[in-house]
Amino acid sequence: MKFGRLILKNIFRNKRRTFLTITSLAFSLFLMITLATILTEFSRGADKANPLRMFCRHSVALTFRLPIAYQARMAAVPGVTHVTPFSWFGGIYKEQKNFFANFSVDPAIFRETYTELQMSDAEWQAFIADRQGAIVGSKLVKLYGFQVGQRVTLKSDIFNISPEFIIRGVYNGGDDKTMYFHYDYINEMSPAHFKDHAGTYSLTAATAADVPRICQAIDSMFLNSDAPTKTESEREFALSFQAMYGSVQQFMYGIMAAIIFSLLLVLANSMAMNVRERTREVGTLKALGFQRKTIAGLFVGESVFLAAVGGVIGVGASALIYRSFDLSLYIPNFASFIPTPETLALAFVVALTVGAASIFYSALRVSGMTIADALRSTE
Repeated sequence: MKFGRLILKNIFRNKRRTFLTITSLAFSLFLMITLATILTEFSRGADKANPLRMFCRHSVALTFRLPIAYQARMAAVPGVTHVTPFSWFGGIYKEQKNFFANFSVDPAIFRETYTELQMSDAEWQAFIADRQGAIVGSKLVKLYGFQVGQRVTLKSDIFNISPEFIIRGVYNGGDDKTMYFHYDYINEMSPAHFKDHAGTYSLTAATAADVPRICQAIDSMFLNSDAPTKTESEREFALSFQAMYGSVQQFMYGIMAAIIFSLLLVLANSMAMNVRERTREVGTLKALGFQRKTIAGLFVGESVFLAAVGGVIGVGASALIYRSFDLSLYIPNFASFIPTPETLALAFVVALTVGAASIFYSALRVSGMTIADALRSTE
């Protein structure tokens, strides 16, 4: 760059101001990336949904349960390849603070339908063969130190029982902060009002084109029963949970907008002070023959360079911190907490845009002054 050395000298003329400006920019970007990552996690379930999978629940609410007899009738619907109970157990491990998702399923069918869960054949077979068996995600192992063969007791306030499980495998992939165990094992010890019922059913279709027809057929089948159903694709099911965060998401978007606006004000104020202090220098440059666009370009270059440095630090620190510390271990319902490349790139673009916008007016104003007006300036 032709005037690169001049830009660098001017940037480091006031080292304290430069340091504070870059620091505020980097910290603001870190906050913005954090909020954007949270928003990404809210929508991850819908984005990664299997197009062949469906969920069937009670049409009134998830808290109402469906008869286990529905499983065979659903499996008989043309186009359905697998049906398994997928019942929330709500078990707590040792203390109330040790909360993680846990479901009862049909292990053999579950293995066929949830192929994203990676585990050895021996572990799958041990899980399927042991009525008391359970499998846990790898992140639960990190959190609680679970080991294969360990006996684990979960207390469920929903079922009012405390069954003991034997861990038969550790899986990776999918939501690896979840525990799965046998539906039949839980059903045999459930109280009468829960026995032979399931919270939801997970279904798999032969083709994605079959999904809408299957959903309609199942809901029509049970329309006039004591337990009518609502069947929807896995993506629609995930979006229904995402909708619960609707107001939270809007609030977070508002916070991000406020961060960007505040960042613009901070950077604009810093650069405006910089420009005012050098107004007489602008008159000297013009007297030496510098054109208006060149002078304006020098100021814009300084602002964009500052923004780029702050952007690199903020984006780099965010990527490093969130990849070094897996915060998803401690945040319920978050499968991951790593900023996506798109989020990091967008944050850097925002930094450059704010850098250019913050100096635009000041650069045009001072570069448009006459030589006499600039040299007479007392600022």
